Parts: sequence; structure tokens; C-alpha cells
Amino acid sequence: MNWILWALVFFSLGAPVGSLVIDRIFGLPARTLFKWWGVPSLVGALVTGNSLAELVLWGIVAGILATAALDVVRLIGVELGAFPMDMPRMFGVISLGLAPQLQRNMIAQMVSQLAELPEGQRREMMRQRLQAMTRLPDHVRVFVVGAMQRGLGELPGDKRQAVMGTQMELLSELPAQDRRTIMWAMDQAMSNGHNLTYDQPRGMPRIPMATFRGFMQRAFPRTLSEAGVSKGTVLFLGYLWHFVIGSTFAISYLLLFGHGSWWLAIGWGIFVWATMMVLMPPMMPMVGFPRWFPVVPFIAHIAMAIPIALIAQNVISPAAHAVSLATALGGL
Repeated sequence: MNWILWALVFFSLGAPVGSLVIDRIFGLPARTLFKWWGVPSLVGALVTGNSLAELVLWGIVAGILATAALDVVRLIGVELGAFPMDMPRMFGVISLGLAPQLQRNMIAQMVSQLAELPEGQRREMMRQRLQAMTRLPDHVRVFVVGAMQRGLGELPGDKRQAVMGTQMELLSELPAQDRRTIMWAMDQAMSNGHNLTYDQPRGMPRIPMATFRGFMQRAFPRTLSEAGVSKGTVLFLGYLWHFVIGSTFAISYLLLFGHGSWWLAIGWGIFVWATMMVLMPPMMPMVGFPRWFPVVPFIAHIAMAIPIALIAQNVISPAAHAVSLATALGGL
């Protein structure tokens, strides 16, 4: 058995979803990762050898169909408010390197919301955020403060004064060291108003998913307008990435199990769903997901498993099944 070939194949398959996860959790831009992982993976996909070619090719077909099936459920969920946003839109933003600008506009939207709250509620929300900001890394703190200052600058005069008044009162209540930390960040943000960082502000209070969705509906078009990028370009790149990720899941299933079975396919869908549920909170640290959030993705990933099972059991040849990993290891 050629273990080097198998390792090369799975290294290649990990690139689309791996670069997304690393981008969102570790702050390493997916555009950079593509140069060092994605491009070599494209080369690796071309040298998988004839023995695996059928599994790979039918895996692409199954992946396209599986992602389409998933999207039937997912897009209904998007319309019903079951997701923070149409996630391929975020993929498109990330692929263009616009995630920091979108993040800045989201924070500015939060400031706009704070200005509309009653004084007591606004004070509590700002108190939590100021305390959390003291624990952020310096460059992230400066970014958050700069984004908040931007949001303040866009408020009508009376509301801006009200928010700034609450802010100054809360600052005076902080321990001296924490107050100096925030004031330093304010000075840095004012001297470098265009400061952007790719890191997400982890440790800040999470925003309820419904509120986040409202922020996103306003921040997304603004980000595209500022960058001079069309919505069509973002959607094309985002959905292309989305379908490539779906194809890698289907290819992986065929390579692992060949014909497999209905139970294996359903189990594979549940495995992908469970992985997504574990990764979503650290990938989107600003969002407070409700307890019911996993329901719609679960249904979507079960729908995803159906085309994979149909292709695997009815189209893959016995010869291709014989070179799947489970068969090669004597498991099936």
C-alpha cells in the first residue's frame, strides 16, 4: 500500500476547509495559506494516480450534488434566521482579504445599537466590553477601540455625547491600570485611525446571533462598497469555495469507504456536522449561538449524505471500491 500517496491525497483534501479554519481561529489569512497549501494541493490532486482517479472524479460529482442538497436546507434556514448569515458570503469576504474591514464595520454597528439603548442597559453592555478590552492583546485592543471611535463619529451629536458620557463615567470606575490601558489604546487609535488587524477580538462579550445577523446585513454591503468590490464577485468566490469544501468531504468519503453503506454515509454527515458545531464558536467568537442552532445544520448535513451514498453505492465500480482505504486495510 502506497502510504505516501494516501498522505498526499488527504493533505490536498484538507486545504479548502483547513485554510478556512486556520484563517478564522489563528488569524493567518487564507489568501496566504492558499499559496503554501492550496497551490501544492492542486498539484497533488493531479498526481493521485489512476488507481484513485475514479474515486476522486466521482467524489467531485457527489460533492457538488451533496452541497446542493445541503444548500436546499441551509438557504431555507438562512431565510428563517437560523444562521448568523449566508456563510458563503463570509467565505467570499475572507477570500478577498476583507475580513478585517467587515469586522470593523460590525463593531461600528454595535456602537450604533448602544446609542439606541436605555441608559442602564447601555451602561451595563459598555461596562462588560471595557473590562473585556483590558484583556485583549495590544494590537487587537487598538483595533477595537478604533472601530468604536469610528462608530461614535457616525452618530448624531446628541447620541454621540450620551455614549461618550457613559464611556467616560465607566472609565473613571476602572482600576487605574485598566484605565491607563484603555486610554493608551484610544490615543493609539486616534493617531492611526485606519489600523486593521486580522485577529478577531476573542474574549469580548458575545452578541446574540439575531443581533449579529442584523449588524451583518448593514456591515456587509458597506464593506463591499468601501473596497470597491461587487456583490457578484464575493458570491462567486464564496460559493466556489463552499462547493470545493463540499467536494472534499465527498471525495474523502469515497476514498475512505468506497461503496460504503447508508449507515456509513449518514454517520459521515453527522461527523461533518459535529465537527462544524465544535469549530463554529471559535471561528466566530463575536456570535452568541442559541441552543437550538445545531438543529438546521444537522438536517442539512443529513441531506448532504444522501447524494454521497447514492453515488458511492450505485456508480463506483468494484475496481475503484477495491482501492478504497477501508477495503485496502481489509475492513470492508
